Amino acid sequence: MRGGKGFAYFDRSRYLSVLDSIRADAILFLRPRRFGKSITLSMLEHFHGIQHRDQYDELFQDLDIDKDVKGDKITPGEYMILEFNFAEVSRTRDLNKAAQGLTVSIIRNLKGFYGDYYSYLGDIDQGDAINSLANLVQLVNRTLREVKNGGDKKHPLANVKGIYLLADEYDAFSNEYMDPHNSQPWAESDASSLVKDFWATVKGMMLYHRHLSAFLGRQYQWWVQHFGEHVIRGRGGWTLWLESSGS
Repeated sequence: MRGGKGFAYFDRSRYLSVLDSIRADAILFLRPRRFGKSITLSMLEHFHGIQHRDQYDELFQDLDIDKDVKGDKITPGEYMILEFNFAEVSRTRDLNKAAQGLTVSIIRNLKGFYGDYYSYLGDIDQGDAINSLANLVQLVNRTLREVKNGGDKKHPLANVKGIYLLADEYDAFSNEYMDPHNSQPWAESDASSLVKDFWATVKGMMLYHRHLSAFLGRQYQWWVQHFGEHVIRGRGGWTLWLESSGS
């Protein structure tokens, strides 16, 4: 257990190894509200993110996961972390303004990624929200390939596997506007199209770029219905998990 600043955190770090060891075609992460989903994402970020390598001892030393790290069962700091939190998108009843708010949120998170890893990736060709996401994955894919081909084992990215996508409350934005009694306004809106384009782009990146993994956690059937089961199953060993608002 860790404590400080008026909080106590129970050690659940052993699940890092459990999740890393799962080789099933699909993983469904189901938890109700206030059950620690966002904290789990934070734990994944700080364990897997290369920018947190120097904090490993401070955060994880002597916790359950430390035994597996010392036993070479799992290695921290092997991913670039790309985060999205759809609960933070500005809400408005105007669907056109909602689409603009979602665009701003996506681009803000992409800029955060570039800020974290600029020293590794260099200048970025940014466009609209969807093209920027595709460009990001392509750039990382190309950069990691060049590092591997260069043979420099001391390069900071030498052991990096790719992007780890963390999406908190992925369904929060859509749930704000979807009306089961009148689906047409949402279905025909730019906001709905943007949501579909975003996840379709993630789907395409997972299918065709091996350097993308994702942690997302709930409503498996909803995801399959909208985007196809092969999105969940992935290819090349990648697994896609969904993290919802738990409503």
